[in-house]
Amino acid sequence: MRARTMTPVGAAAAPAVAGLCWALCAWEARRARGGDKPFVEALPGSGLVGGGLADRPARVAWLGDSLAAGLGCEDLADTPAHLTARLLERPVEITMLAVPGARAVHVLEEQLPRLGHDVDLVVVCVGANDVAASTPRSRYEMQLDEILVRLAPTPVVVLSLPDMAMPDRLAQPLRSLAGVGARWFDAGRARVVAKHAHAVSVDIASRPTGISRKAGRRMLCADRFHPGPEGYRVWAERIAIASHQILESRRAPSLVD
Repeated sequence: MRARTMTPVGAAAAPAVAGLCWALCAWEARRARGGDKPFVEALPGSGLVGGGLADRPARVAWLGDSLAAGLGCEDLADTPAHLTARLLERPVEITMLAVPGARAVHVLEEQLPRLGHDVDLVVVCVGANDVAASTPRSRYEMQLDEILVRLAPTPVVVLSLPDMAMPDRLAQPLRSLAGVGARWFDAGRARVVAKHAHAVSVDIASRPTGISRKAGRRMLCADRFHPGPEGYRVWAERIAIASHQILESRRAPSLVD
């Protein structure tokens, strides 16, 4: 009898609990957006990395958000674009079009129109700001699909969403909710990428083997949100493997006469 009388009470309390949780997360989001922000603008990332006369530079363009732009680095050499370029061990001409705060719609409307046609590879990192802005996942998927359609047949490396439960600038429960949202969005991102033969996914969310989340947080930069040089280096190693395979396949002479 007691259990039957408690059930309606619990059901009636659920909206109040949900409202309290929403209010707490909204407060935590405002708190995370405020405070000290040591990094606001990314370093200008375009330019030639490497040199020599043996090879024509590989032309690599980066589209997307602050993670693609390397926000959180004080030295251009530590940004993911420049780290990746050095790991390729060949001249690389970087075109950096990524902008902090960008969502998929901004890549479509503002970055793609600035991209030239003379590009060997495009790296796309976008989605984290769509999660933060509560973009419907279906809209994000449609916009990402349109980005890949417009880039075809140029090869594209599409980075996964990061582990958004990592940044300790976000307090709980917002941090965990952001992590769940990012994983949900990334499932949609992966489905879209799988539809395009010219695109491949690279995982930047998972931590290296043996690295705990606590240890991973030591790889964050001073804003406690974006990666620092060590974190970007982990990403660059993964991006470089996929990029090297793509660029080598394009450079290899055709076997068909």
